[in-house]
Amino acid sequence: MNAEVVALSAPWEALIVCSLLLFAPALASQRPMPAWQLGGCAMTLGMALFASSGTVAFAAIALGGLLHAVEAWHQTRTGAIFLAASALLCFGASAAMAGAQLTAAFLLSCLAVALRAGVLPFHVGVAALCDRAPVVQTQQLASAIALVFVHLRFVDHHATAVELAPLLVRYGAAACFIAALMTLVQRDLRGLYRGTTGMHGGMLLAAMGAASLGNFAAALLVAVAMGLALGGLGLVITSLEARVGPVAFAGPGGRARTFPRLAAAFALFGGAGVGLPGTAGFVADDLLLHTLWMESPVSTVTVILSSAMLAVATLVGFSKVFLGRTTPSLAPDLHARERLVMVMLLVGLLTLGFAPWALLGPADAFLSGGG
Repeated sequence: MNAEVVALSAPWEALIVCSLLLFAPALASQRPMPAWQLGGCAMTLGMALFASSGTVAFAAIALGGLLHAVEAWHQTRTGAIFLAASALLCFGASAAMAGAQLTAAFLLSCLAVALRAGVLPFHVGVAALCDRAPVVQTQQLASAIALVFVHLRFVDHHATAVELAPLLVRYGAAACFIAALMTLVQRDLRGLYRGTTGMHGGMLLAAMGAASLGNFAAALLVAVAMGLALGGLGLVITSLEARVGPVAFAGPGGRARTFPRLAAAFALFGGAGVGLPGTAGFVADDLLLHTLWMESPVSTVTVILSSAMLAVATLVGFSKVFLGRTTPSLAPDLHARERLVMVMLLVGLLTLGFAPWALLGPADAFLSGGG
């Protein structure tokens, strides 16, 4: 009975993380969604995470995707179209589950994750969100984590998933490497954010491939760490741009003394995205590399190199924006509500960094059952 209670805590923990990302922009006063859309998205998250059947779970994810698409439409039609496309794929996976077509459900779900995570070359929609609607991007990461949870629970346990695991691992690692290369040549913060998101998307797809070999909890932790790190980084970039406008690396830097809290938050979220020790990103990367090694040593090396390149790009971006000759500004540093939200996201990263078993144990017990 005790083991069953532990297992049942997994969807609750996932819901806490997803809710934090969904409500973070509203709590930080960064152009929140209308209340009916926020409420609708929250309801679909709960339905997806606690549904007893894949048919209902995928349908709930699809409805959430449509709500995100409606919010994104007036900011970026490209992003909205891709969100709607991912919703249609989830509706297709729901129908496939209803017809016991597990292979079709698996393939449709993988494509939906690729669209929502920004995996190359399916990154166009997410790239548009990062450029023009970063608030929607942060919020859609919440339902992307829920989609990964549903995928791992309902469609990643059968023979076809195991057969396709090597392909997903190699493809994800290659996409991760190309996106990491792109981060090295970016010329502004939004470009760095796009490349970072694409790199993590490829890593997530590789983790999902390795998950079918029994590493479900590790894949979920990769998704959670990705969501918290990218969500926090997006909020930092949005907050900085609200104060100084678009930030190009060729422009003036030296903002660390003017905005010390923003600088610290950027460093911490950027570090978490490249496996900073003590954060969930460190544990997720370590588990991912161990699981990838069992499937493809070449892919493991590829992911390691990708993380190294992203670390260099993040350090360069930090130095261009925050270091150097001081650039004065009349704008204030992070206000109280922004600080609260970023502290909450950092607490999530640090909690799972120092106590990863809090998620890994329940997730392994809950997800290994195959629905």
